[in-house]
Amino acid sequence: MRNIFLKFFLSCAIILFSALNVHAVEFDVLVLPTDIFSVCDNYFCFPEVSNLVAEDVINNLKEYDKINVKNLSQVRQKINSDYNLKQKTIKVIETYGKNDKIDFATLNEIAKEFNVKSVLLIDTYAINDKTTLRRNLWDTLEITSAFKITYPFTLKTNAVLTDCVNGLVMWSGKYSKNVSDSFGYYNASNQTEALSKLEKIKIYSHDTIANNISQNVYMRFFPKEVRTFSLTKPQTDSSSQPKFVPNALDHLSDPHIRKELEKENSNRYFRDFDLDDFVF
Repeated sequence: MRNIFLKFFLSCAIILFSALNVHAVEFDVLVLPTDIFSVCDNYFCFPEVSNLVAEDVINNLKEYDKINVKNLSQVRQKINSDYNLKQKTIKVIETYGKNDKIDFATLNEIAKEFNVKSVLLIDTYAINDKTTLRRNLWDTLEITSAFKITYPFTLKTNAVLTDCVNGLVMWSGKYSKNVSDSFGYYNASNQTEALSKLEKIKIYSHDTIANNISQNVYMRFFPKEVRTFSLTKPQTDSSSQPKFVPNALDHLSDPHIRKELEKENSNRYFRDFDLDDFVF
């Protein structure tokens, strides 16, 4: 009897341990913006947009218990401390930033250095309909402010989640925002106006782009259940349905009704109408 209880206890323990292991699955992600090395490099000394988005995404992913992610400052520090790693990172982000192409072989080497299997690349740039040249958003603001350029500028943001082990794209998203006003201007005549532009981009990053990217990253690792429901129409009693009655309006052509209408035709209200307008 004692052995039976012992076996039962061990079986329950094994089942419980297995269940805990299933729910304890965690994923490590490296968030890598294409402007990770650009710190106070623009005229306004504003943080680059890809770095803003990356920081917001990292903060969002930290809210999930099953996803581990490093701060952008930690990632930058590690890369800068290793010359070979830095050169590999520069190669990857330049290839993605300029051509939207992913160097999976080099990216996998970077992922191994950070002990991760997934890397999230984030790239942002400003563009207008007059050229295909990609510019930094704050550099664009400086140029348009100096020359009063009125081309409408658009901020583009691309994000891609990669499986570095298998060389696959797990998810990708593209975002677009018009940063010019209704007159096509995108400039700042003083520092206050420039700061206003920065605050708007921060809000856009925090409330829109970062939330969407973070949710999609989480869903790729932990897909939600797909619930189905029946579309079968409920059965109804056929006797309660209205039935088609042929020639249901024939009574309107009754000679008696036509005679009454002819009498009313002498009335001023009906004088301007044809009798046939009232006969179906």
